Amino acid sequence: EFIPSRVIHRDGQLKALRDDLKPVISGRRGRHSFLFGPPGTGKTCIARYVLEELYNQESIPGSYVNCWFSGSRFNILYKILGDLGVRLSIHRKGTPTDELLEIYRRKTAGREVVVILDEVDQLESDKILYDLLRIGNTTLILISNKETALYRFDDRVRSSLASADPIHFPKYSTREVFEILKDRVEWGLVPGTVKNSQLERIAGVSGGDARVALNILRIAAEEAESSDSRKIEDSHIERALPKVSEGEKNLEGLKEEQRILYEIIKERGEVRPSELYSEFGKRYGNFVDRTVRKYLEKLCRMGLVRKEGEGRWRVYRLA
Repeated sequence: EFIPSRVIHRDGQLKALRDDLKPVISGRRGRHSFLFGPPGTGKTCIARYVLEELYNQESIPGSYVNCWFSGSRFNILYKILGDLGVRLSIHRKGTPTDELLEIYRRKTAGREVVVILDEVDQLESDKILYDLLRIGNTTLILISNKETALYRFDDRVRSSLASADPIHFPKYSTREVFEILKDRVEWGLVPGTVKNSQLERIAGVSGGDARVALNILRIAAEEAESSDSRKIEDSHIERALPKVSEGEKNLEGLKEEQRILYEIIKERGEVRPSELYSEFGKRYGNFVDRTVRKYLEKLCRMGLVRKEGEGRWRVYRLA
């Protein structure tokens, strides 16, 4: 959640995004942007950094929505309105989605707004994109790990996004991850508590993923604190490595439905789709096949679950 006061090794991407949003400062809609690249390459950090910059320097309102956690049209509008300071006095479940859209139109009339939709490939429906694109004062920053994320949307949505600026975020080099760690150490740790050689060790095992590296450092620091050590020792880092391997699986961030699917596969060891759906229905209740397939695809992309075979021979196992 930390947004640094400066960003390093993303000068080109930062300039591109700033250029896309420059018209917003003059009261015009900016150019929509599509940020893509592997996890841990700075996409979310850069987008939120620029959003905060716009608000602090130009009073441009904006909103950040992670579609993995708020993927429905209703939840996205509800989150955006909350970020814009709208406090709805009505019960969420009793409010029509179109009413939220009308509130958004009224709230933003006469001013430009920037909306970040992170993990945009996790949208339950692309209708929210159609809604926001039709509102002439809303500039979108869309984020995904996949370059092809926008291809699956409705033709009208893809047509409106045809001129969106694609901004690629490649993996960091080991040296870049090391320098990102050094910069973050200045913010988060007491001086002298970690050595450069230790940061180099962490950067070396990160695979170019800054998020992995920062998690290793955080866990190692917590290990040092829990053992009343004044410095991070090599043993703390070594103990952090397997923990971050599990932590990166992000089980604690799963929705209830995703966790149920994961637990079923874990218990069975290997399970066919028909058996998986049947057991899921017993534990969760009514569900839509398409939604469960989407959750399974996400678990596979997260590295939690592995899909093998095709058709009636397909099985799911833990990765």
